[in-house]
Amino acid sequence: MNPTTDTPFASYIQARIDQITERCTQCGKCFEACSMLPYTDLEGAEPSAVTRSVVDIINDRGHAPEGAAWVQACQKSGSCIDACPEDVNPREMILYARVKLQQSAFGREELSQRGRNFFRRLSGIIRATAAIQTPPELYRRLTAVRYRKKAAAQNLFYFGCHILKTPHILLSCMDVFDRMGLDCEVVGGLGHCCGINHFRMSDLEAGAAMGTRSLEEFRSYGSEQVITFCPTCQMQYTEYRPLYSGPGDDELPFVHVTKYLARNLDTLKSLCTAPVNKRIALHLHGGTDGVEENVKAILACVPGLEVVEIDQHKDHGYQCPTLLLPGAPEAMREKLFSSARAAEVDSVVTVYHSCHFELCPEEGNHPFELENFMTILGQSMGFDYPDWTKTFKLYGDLDRVLAETGDQLRRHGIDPEKARGPLKVALNG
Repeated sequence: MNPTTDTPFASYIQARIDQITERCTQCGKCFEACSMLPYTDLEGAEPSAVTRSVVDIINDRGHAPEGAAWVQACQKSGSCIDACPEDVNPREMILYARVKLQQSAFGREELSQRGRNFFRRLSGIIRATAAIQTPPELYRRLTAVRYRKKAAAQNLFYFGCHILKTPHILLSCMDVFDRMGLDCEVVGGLGHCCGINHFRMSDLEAGAAMGTRSLEEFRSYGSEQVITFCPTCQMQYTEYRPLYSGPGDDELPFVHVTKYLARNLDTLKSLCTAPVNKRIALHLHGGTDGVEENVKAILACVPGLEVVEIDQHKDHGYQCPTLLLPGAPEAMREKLFSSARAAEVDSVVTVYHSCHFELCPEEGNHPFELENFMTILGQSMGFDYPDWTKTFKLYGDLDRVLAETGDQLRRHGIDPEKARGPLKVALNG
């Protein structure tokens, strides 16, 4: 992200930095609202001084170390956004600051290589984890890149990449949409990545190029809207949309699945006919507007279901896997599970596939199930896809997993022994 580079992308980034710099009064309200401060050495720091330091970072000026420390502590909870009185998006500001710090530490070419290596490693993990749960013909159908070759549809369901590690959730979505009579095409997988993995390595240009290619394919279907499941993809294609297409984009709407379903409650009620006699607690995160209210309205369509409120750290990140600050994941889980036990629930229900993937093995440690909200909908509609992710994680035995899935891995063209490393990371990480 070099402002002297004469490209439309670099010009847009610099324009955003200039706008943030002009609007930000360095009042420190965003810093004060940050839920991650208890897990840092920044409590007691002067808020205005910290935000001033972040503004210095994005403008390539000398900066106080507190600003850099806060940038590295950001877990994208979004608490800072509503706190800002000047219509600045502090989460976006921190993104640019993190990139500046990373480029200063590593240099552009090294960052690009780190991004490529990270994406390659992640691809192997996703493919192996999906392969032990999904027949190869289904996997190919879901992930095939068919630019301008699919039929036009009113809606496009973009499921992202990581949900392939929990295919029972993906298949539940598709089944629910089918029963709703939704006219849609389905697209996702690593060939349709939003570019977030390069963004995380601070290689914005590579991430933007990847996400732009995917966006161009989405547009080619002529759909009225893109329905998403992944909170990261939703954030990237709404909050950071101009990074892909620049100002003046046609703004193809990206609508989170919870919002779409909440707009169609009458249809859901007509389909949710079987009682699900469970007392459940929702596992929630902030960071994506309206999700909590939407999911509660959706689950209210399920007869027999009781949703109870529990005390939890909803402001800790926007999903579980990206909550990485030491101490924060442990605090989030302890509060969630202790509150669920006290409420005597039958099930802790996740919203995001990513949270389900992280939390599902905890079922072995507590007197309740770990399920996803789409599974609950499926149970009420009369179907229930097996959760092999949870099953394999609860085994705690990779040799057993490979023994049971070796033939299917080979059908995917994957040597089971070569899958051992990626699966160890996925299932035992």
